[in-house]
Amino acid sequence: MENMALVIDTNHRYSDVWAPCFGRLEKFFPKSIKKYIFVDIPSEEIPSDIQSIYYDDNETYRNQFLSCLQQIEEDYILYSSEDYILYDHVQEYKLQYVVNILEENSANFMKLIKGPEYVSRYRNYPDIFEINPADGNFFAQQASVWNTKDFKKVFEASPSTNGRMQQEPGGSNICRQIGINKGLQYYSGEDKRGLLHYNSSIFPYIATAVVKGKWNISEYNDELQEIFQEYNIDAGIRGYNA
Repeated sequence: MENMALVIDTNHRYSDVWAPCFGRLEKFFPKSIKKYIFVDIPSEEIPSDIQSIYYDDNETYRNQFLSCLQQIEEDYILYSSEDYILYDHVQEYKLQYVVNILEENSANFMKLIKGPEYVSRYRNYPDIFEINPADGNFFAQQASVWNTKDFKKVFEASPSTNGRMQQEPGGSNICRQIGINKGLQYYSGEDKRGLLHYNSSIFPYIATAVVKGKWNISEYNDELQEIFQEYNIDAGIRGYNA
């Protein structure tokens, strides 16, 4: 897929999750899709097939992310984060399906995971829903396929002082202010996971592996125990969010 790239956001700086993040990308992510990682300094831990784009660690999160996003040439990005660790194969043909729908319907983005957003069925698609633009969770930095220009517009219109904790909650209002109002959601009957979200069959990832600084075993115990064993991780160092 030449018109879409994966973007890995490392703002949390969870260096201990890099091994499973990169290892599972190698194991489960399509080789045909380009991968970028937004980082502040070079690291030998980053595989050679992931292109590093550097930000200034002295800048705010908004400025960091925007400076990196401005260097992406692909028309669409799949937003991810360092602690969105895959636990199964990504369905490349479904990602192409998502991109085709975005292009054909001039939509701004599509979330790959069902959450608490208020939605309605979109046209005649059996697995596509439209998110109410008035919903407080209209914008969220979770695994989503975005029109790159539109994602960039959200950050350009956001206050330059925004940290991560301001950027995401304020994103929905920004979208409404600048006319980004066509957000879609993919849901095909996946099982519920936790209180507010469901699994993603297209991009099967742990959402998220770290919560409030601790491993999220309350929602992903089986997947994380497998990761701890596979990558020789002492989970007790970070602790558990049970």
